[in-house]
Amino acid sequence: AGGLLAWRPWGRSTAGNSVAVLPFANLSGDAAQAYFSDGLSEEVRAALARNAQLKVAAPTSSNTFRERSADAKTIGKRLGVAFLLEGSVRRSGNVVRVAADLVDTRTGFSSWSKSFDRSMDDIFAVQSEIATTVAEALAVRMSGAQVTPGGTASVAAYDALLRGRALFNSDVGEESDRAALEQYDAAIAADPNYAAAHAARSRVLAAVAAQYAKAEDLRGLFDASIAAARRAVAIAPDLAAGQLALGYALFTGRLDFRAAREPYDRAFALGKGDADILVLCAIYNARAGRNEQATQAITRAIALDPLNARTYRAAGSVHYAARRYADAIGPAPRALELNPKISNAHAAIGIALVMLGRQPEARAAYALEPNQSFKLAGLAVAERKLGNDAGAQRAMSDLISALGDSALYQQAQVLAQWGDRDAALAALERARSVGDAGILSLRSDPMLDPVRSDPRFSDLQKSIGFD
Repeated sequence: AGGLLAWRPWGRSTAGNSVAVLPFANLSGDAAQAYFSDGLSEEVRAALARNAQLKVAAPTSSNTFRERSADAKTIGKRLGVAFLLEGSVRRSGNVVRVAADLVDTRTGFSSWSKSFDRSMDDIFAVQSEIATTVAEALAVRMSGAQVTPGGTASVAAYDALLRGRALFNSDVGEESDRAALEQYDAAIAADPNYAAAHAARSRVLAAVAAQYAKAEDLRGLFDASIAAARRAVAIAPDLAAGQLALGYALFTGRLDFRAAREPYDRAFALGKGDADILVLCAIYNARAGRNEQATQAITRAIALDPLNARTYRAAGSVHYAARRYADAIGPAPRALELNPKISNAHAAIGIALVMLGRQPEARAAYALEPNQSFKLAGLAVAERKLGNDAGAQRAMSDLISALGDSALYQQAQVLAQWGDRDAALAALERARSVGDAGILSLRSDPMLDPVRSDPRFSDLQKSIGFD
């Protein structure tokens, strides 16, 4: 039952205190102002999510209906919410008009609507007022304890943060991420104590390091990411994003599970209303062998973000790490339905099928995988188990020639499954020395079970803080 819950969409029963915040429409007549209307709706959503009595749909799922392509009843059913908060923003110079409308998804009619005319200097009061009024309309009291941790009183800093967030969320690539970093730096320059900006800066530095950096630049980028996260935590210990940034940077950049445990646990405790935080906490706990915590986090993430392909992909990873192989297959088709181009979904099916002994099906699944490191490693394992040694060796050779040391962890998986213990452990040692993030799966990865009893494996596991 737990496995089924972790991948089935939320919404079969809808709580009366559940709400989705749709992206606010930009009525400014300037497309370049979209970052501001999007950012304002995201800030209102975040304020509502901090209220433990509310269930607030995550932005990825809510943003699916940016163009309002369906009626309120349909959207409510798909998101599993009783209410939709819609809005519009018209910004002209220093004057902002925000209109908000709370719609009952069971009837399709408005339950509450209001317009706010403010100067930009009062923009923080507007988002707080919207959140408070919506909560009251849902008969849930917003207490003073719900004040945003890690915020700012500087409009310039806030504006730069919203610009940075829009760039970072655009998924355009390195240029966009580095432009986001410039905006976060501008936010910090305007307000050095803006903890949310320090946390955002940490996350983008870690992303640049993980995705684009040369090997010689990794250490410096991750050191800067850790420093920014520590600054965020020092300013605002109760900022979930700051705790998450610190845990992520320590785990990914330093490969230090033990040091990352406390900030990840704090992030989970503080960010139970944020699906993105929950997904990263689920992955961390799954890799650490903390299966109960991982299942709890991913189940809640899917409840809040039922239309996000990445959430279902993560659910499959949680089941696989817990060796629930049949359950691990279930979420991947849903991820592919939501995003046919998502990477590592076909490979997730393949690796579970390998563990179930269904090698012909595993080979077929791996053949569809767009990510070459996962595809070639999986084929090298499946072909060997099917008795096709030539095909297995060809896939392994392609893996090494195409990706080299960037796929050392995948090479170790293959060698372990081939029964070459010494070569597998040597590959793992090299992966550890170059900072290959794949090594973070060391403790929980069933592919490495053939070498798990070796004392050298235990020493390697302890070196990155795993018990």
